[in-house]
Amino acid sequence: MLVNRQSALAESTLHELFYRNMSSIEARPKTVLALLFYHMNGMDEGLKGLKELKESYGRHLRIQVCPDQRVLDHHLNLSALACKAGVDAWISLEEAERRKEKVDYFYIPVLPFSTVSDLLNFNDKQTPIRLLLWALMSGKKVSANSAGADPYHFIWKEAGLNQGSPFLKHEMKKRLQQLGGFGLQLIKNAEQLQTYFKPASLKKDKQVITAEMIKRHAEAGERFIQVGQGIIITPLARDAAQEYRIEICEERAGELYGNGNRSWESHSN
Repeated sequence: MLVNRQSALAESTLHELFYRNMSSIEARPKTVLALLFYHMNGMDEGLKGLKELKESYGRHLRIQVCPDQRVLDHHLNLSALACKAGVDAWISLEEAERRKEKVDYFYIPVLPFSTVSDLLNFNDKQTPIRLLLWALMSGKKVSANSAGADPYHFIWKEAGLNQGSPFLKHEMKKRLQQLGGFGLQLIKNAEQLQTYFKPASLKKDKQVITAEMIKRHAEAGERFIQVGQGIIITPLARDAAQEYRIEICEERAGELYGNGNRSWESHSN
């Protein structure tokens, strides 16, 4: 009886801590600094991605756009760009440097070849490159939409710029892959973009396995549950698994570990 009471208390405490943490995550939007570079093939693809992010996770992400000097030099209409991006928070490079410590994600929505080259050559004379190198060296999350530097992406064919030699394309692709080796996450499509930036508070399904969940599995006639790495199994849930003779198979570092409840017919082989 004492063991069950202790298990119940532990489960209650875990639940309280879990949902308190989730509430704090939901209350604190993550800051995304989108460093916008000029691209010879236009910037529509990257701006469209920002707009979709804003529409999907606007409550959870605080997106700020910082245009590179070349964007300003080409006298582009920033108001029109802001409309395409669906983001009205635009800041200067100087302000971005001042705020860098508070940024959660550094994102390049439009990745030109010159930016790939500057990063690979550690060209920290340029403010945005210096910011990105700082972020990578600081362990910040840094990502980029790879379409602008991937010669095999459909946007190049649509623009009639897919006629380069195989060697040229190979070299461009190789440098892009080298950049990925720096720890910069290369995002290939809209689905990957949404997955990468999906807030933790929206990924909380089945984060905690409870005794009630075990009971429902037992009532449904199930005798085996496999859970992913990082999922919390409460002490009371483990007690319930023993009571209902349900095998909980946990993933740890790529291997599966069970709780030993294998005496029933379905797991006798």
